[in-house]
Amino acid sequence: MGTFSRSMEAGWHTNLVPMNTPWLFRNTASRKGRAISITPETSEFQAIHAGRIILDPSVPTASGQNDGRETTLLCLHGTGEVTTGGTTYSLSRLDGLYISRGEPFEVSTTGTVDIVEGSAPTEKIHPTKYVNFEREVKNSDTLSLHVGAEPYYRDIHKVLAENVEGSRILMGVTMSKPGNWTSWPPHEHAATREELYLFFDMPRPGFGTQFIYSDLTHPEFVQPVYEDDAVAIVKGYHPNVAAPGYPINFCWILCSLEDDTWRTLGGVNVQPGFEQMPTGLR
Repeated sequence: MGTFSRSMEAGWHTNLVPMNTPWLFRNTASRKGRAISITPETSEFQAIHAGRIILDPSVPTASGQNDGRETTLLCLHGTGEVTTGGTTYSLSRLDGLYISRGEPFEVSTTGTVDIVEGSAPTEKIHPTKYVNFEREVKNSDTLSLHVGAEPYYRDIHKVLAENVEGSRILMGVTMSKPGNWTSWPPHEHAATREELYLFFDMPRPGFGTQFIYSDLTHPEFVQPVYEDDAVAIVKGYHPNVAAPGYPINFCWILCSLEDDTWRTLGGVNVQPGFEQMPTGLR
């Protein structure tokens, strides 16, 4: 995909559409190293902190520690190693790692690696857990879901979900066919959870359109989204659609607003009028 050379360029689309807002974060892969750009201070999130760890031979290591927060890592591209609690874990594409609350970690690579990092405050301590996508998720009937019908079919992979002990965060990826809708039928979960979508593997000139609305006649947010953009979802129905000929793919971080209460992918409220369409999430 040429992720690293592309990511280091000035965002090709940023002259055409608005820059960062509390809802929208453009080109989250613009910096090497560890860059946590999405927080309750920069967004409308109550709990989610998120960003990217992008390493290559010029910046081969990065370290982090999220005091009072559980941490999740998901590898989008490349390969790298994460050392935490005296153990080293090797991460490849779509592998995940849950890191105990407040535990320091170090990421390194001998090549290139691109990792999405999420974290959220918790009062609980759960053990660090590594998840191998190819062995544990890809062919699992419960962790890999094939959802919807054309033109809203997509694959949902739950990398760090009920297979991992945790307090608040779930993390995985949704991958569509070219031109398809995802997060369909429109649904919301504002009373219980907030969510981040971070878009990847959407080669230019491809793009998607992200909607966020409580009332479609007055939507809070309708914007084109490109590879490496991220959208913070704190309320409203939030479907999106890919441009014809191109997919819309995103890493999602779903975060319960309370410890151990709504840490689930289901339990959503479908927009009235679309109840007959199965979400695949219940």
